[in-house]
Amino acid sequence: MASEEGLNYNPYGYIPSRSAAAAFIGLYGLSTLLHVVQTLGYKSKVWWMLVFVAGGIMEILGWVGRLQSSFDVTKPTPYLMQIITLIIAPAWFSAGCYAVTGALIHRIGRQGSRLSARAYTILFVACDCISIALQGVGGATAGKEADRGQSPEKGRAIMLAGIIFQLLTMCLFLFLSIQFYRRRWRDLDRHRRKLVWGTMFASLCIIARGIFRTAELGEGWKGFLFIHEIFTIDLDGFPIVLCMLVFNIVHPGMTLDVEEVSSGETVEKKEANVA
Repeated sequence: MASEEGLNYNPYGYIPSRSAAAAFIGLYGLSTLLHVVQTLGYKSKVWWMLVFVAGGIMEILGWVGRLQSSFDVTKPTPYLMQIITLIIAPAWFSAGCYAVTGALIHRIGRQGSRLSARAYTILFVACDCISIALQGVGGATAGKEADRGQSPEKGRAIMLAGIIFQLLTMCLFLFLSIQFYRRRWRDLDRHRRKLVWGTMFASLCIIARGIFRTAELGEGWKGFLFIHEIFTIDLDGFPIVLCMLVFNIVHPGMTLDVEEVSSGETVEKKEANVA
């Protein structure tokens, strides 16, 4: 344990757990690798699932930063790296959830949906970009403030705005998606239903994490949630790694078009046989 004097110069308020950081690096690394293999390997290509690779890499970088901080909490670079990457990364997973619903609407038709497949992509991905921009600017501002020896309050406020915006967007998406899926449930085969359940679960994980981060940044850098690592582990690390892993299980490459691509045949081959 560090002395009280040491903790006075510790931006975390605790010594980050080395074992937790290593475990999350391993879990995110495994899931990210699987996403690469699955996206490239399945016959049904869903290139937009590479957003999970981008998000996974950011999560790995964030937990690497925390691992480095476990050896020396006074180094500013690992500390800032983990704040920025862990706060921004889930926006990539949100984009994946939006894309799944858009793809399903495109395949079974817009009836029962308030938005078209194109509108889902444009609206929610645009909101995601705004959220990423706000959080990125906030992180950069916080870094500059810290370099000048100032309390990074302005940066915190900008990041908080980005997270709140992302949280509200995700809640709106979940509401519209549930409404659509309830109306069109009978039109979904068992594979697509599995994909829907996975997407809803992942969305709830992102929302739960968003609520935590909103409360954490709302309290400030010395707030109760921020200076107790257990909350970061349980309410950020675990929900987001579950979000990634559930999409390994219900990856759209094997659930989105399974009725069209089966028994080793592609859609094009089946159409050729019919002709």
